Amino acid sequence: MRGGHRGGRGQNRGNRGFRGSRGNYSRGDRQNNLGYNNYNKPWHSQTKRDIPTKRLSEEDIGVTEYLSEHQGFNGIIKSRFSDFQVSEINEAGEVAQLTDESPPEAPLEELVEDDEELLLNKYNLEILPMETWDKINKLAVSTEQTSEKIEVDVSGMSKEDRTKIHEAVKKAFGESIIGSTVTVEDKKFVTFTKYRKGVRFDNRVKWVWGGEYVHFVVYKENCDTMEAASVLAQRLHISPSMLGYAGTKDRRAKTSQWFSIRRFEPRRIASAAQQNRMPRVRVGNFCFKDYHLKLGMLKGN
Repeated sequence: MRGGHRGGRGQNRGNRGFRGSRGNYSRGDRQNNLGYNNYNKPWHSQTKRDIPTKRLSEEDIGVTEYLSEHQGFNGIIKSRFSDFQVSEINEAGEVAQLTDESPPEAPLEELVEDDEELLLNKYNLEILPMETWDKINKLAVSTEQTSEKIEVDVSGMSKEDRTKIHEAVKKAFGESIIGSTVTVEDKKFVTFTKYRKGVRFDNRVKWVWGGEYVHFVVYKENCDTMEAASVLAQRLHISPSMLGYAGTKDRRAKTSQWFSIRRFEPRRIASAAQQNRMPRVRVGNFCFKDYHLKLGMLKGN
């Protein structure tokens, strides 16, 4: 009896309602009206997805007629990054388009003429004869990787005189030419070879293009401008700040724009872009101008 009585009390307690100024509610009614919606979620956590909505029809927004009798179709636009095609327009009104990825050839004949005008001021004829200077110059300006050596017989010269030869060549060609002294069958020779990696050159001899800055088109896919500049700079072993551009382009698009850099061999830029680490970036359409690109130097896209 005692246990049964407790059960009755529990049953009655569970069926009791709540009284208040808003009327009588059962426990379930109170729950529905004090913080819970029909989806059994608190009102504060309810999202737009939980609220039933009616999908707009053409008539709802005023579209009631068709311009043609063609059969309609369904599709999604502006979903993939390839749906966005962006081409930069420079201040001259030219549209950036990547049409030629090959680097230009160096004008070697023009370079020799320029060097001849600089010979008297550049080369020390008291140290080496003109014939030797000319051989070293042709080796320095060659765009091909070669193992050719220029040898100068210095047998009988003092160490001070040999040092003057090394200093004169280094002053004229920078680090594009490497000199060393070797002994062959009791004879001493100073040999000059081309620095194969070509990291640093004497710009007065090496730079033969029309302008001080290289301008080129950068075509990129699914990466932003700063990312493309960073990767390209890494492959060129330079700071990204050395690369100039007129505007930044979004990531989710296929874009073409101009970059610029001061006195940098086009073939090295093209070679860096062909590396496996840059599958989304291509460069080309090299030209040479007298100014560096800065943000805002464009008409639009």
